[in-house]
This record gives sequence, C-alpha cells and structure tokens, in this order.
Amino acid sequence: MVGMTPQPDVYDVAFLAGGPHRVVDTALVALASTGRVRAVAPGELQVVDPRRRHPVEAAVLDAVGGRGRRSVDTVHWRALADRRVTGIGRRLHDAGLLGRVLGPTAAGRRLLRELRCAVGAGDPVRRVALDGREQVTDPALHAAVFEPPRHPVLPGAGTTPWDLSFADGWQAAHRTRDAIVARAQSGGLG
Repeated sequence: MVGMTPQPDVYDVAFLAGGPHRVVDTALVALASTGRVRAVAPGELQVVDPRRRHPVEAAVLDAVGGRGRRSVDTVHWRALADRRVTGIGRRLHDAGLLGRVLGPTAAGRRLLRELRCAVGAGDPVRRVALDGREQVTDPALHAAVFEPPRHPVLPGAGTTPWDLSFADGWQAAHRTRDAIVARAQSGGLG
C-alpha cells in the first residue's frame, strides 16, 4: 500500500467503509467513550478533556468547540469541512484502497472483510468504523452521541435566542418550522 502503513487506523477504516460521515461518527464515539466529550443533553456535546491524540479527533474536538456546547448536527457540519477529515480520502485513494467515486476498490473491500472478521463485539469504536452508528449497543452512549437535541425552539416556549449557538441556527429554524407546521395541522394554532 503506497503512502500508508500496512495496518490502517480506525479513521482510515471508517472512511473506507462509510465515507467522511462515518469518520465523524467514529470519532464522536471514541471521544465520548473515553470521557473527552460528554453529552450535556441528548445530542448536545461539550468538550471535557481537550487533549488531542489523533488529527481526526482534534478536528472533531475543534468542531465541538472549547466553550459552550454544540449539537451533533453542527459538529458533523463543521468537522466534514476540515482537511484532517477530508484528507483521509486522498490518502486511501493514493494507497489503492479507494476508487475515484469514493467506493472501496477490490483491495479495499478485501481489507474491510478481513477487519470485520477480526473485530470483537466489545469494541464499539471499531464496530462503528466498520458498520455504522447502529453498532453502538449502549443506549446511553447512542443517545448522547446520535440523538438530536430535544428542545425545539418555539415562540413562547421559554427558550431565548441566547440559548442557541449561532452555528445551530439552521437546525433551530427547521425544528421551529416543523413544530409550528405540525401544531397548525393538528389545529393547535388559530
């Protein structure tokens, strides 16, 4: 494999198996499992320990931010624009594991089959890297990392604009719109 170590790391595997979104999911599970990121509410994350052990984890920690908290959707949006995440694809392509359309080559598929046979059930980070977020069997960890925030922003619901992160505006606007439409359809507005 040109340009790579013989054994790719967990983030290389995640990109090969599921693309950049899978890389971010894998990093979030790794950071939450080790206590470096915690959920202050379902789907809202906060950095507890900013130590960086890997460039991808550093990108995700930067996406969560040093102060305050961020929604999981915002973390994804911010991390997916980071070169520490997107650069993995180029390295995998150069190593002959990833094709031009971001699908694994024959060598990449063979590597994924071998890794799936070798991974244990007690390794949630590698399971997510290989097969996706559905592999998180711990309900608390799954809720903390993957559930959307529970507090929709509705007029008169006690939520002030200061409760929102500026980066969360798009999600808040859609949650508000969806809640208002649903209330109107059920006859709640009038």
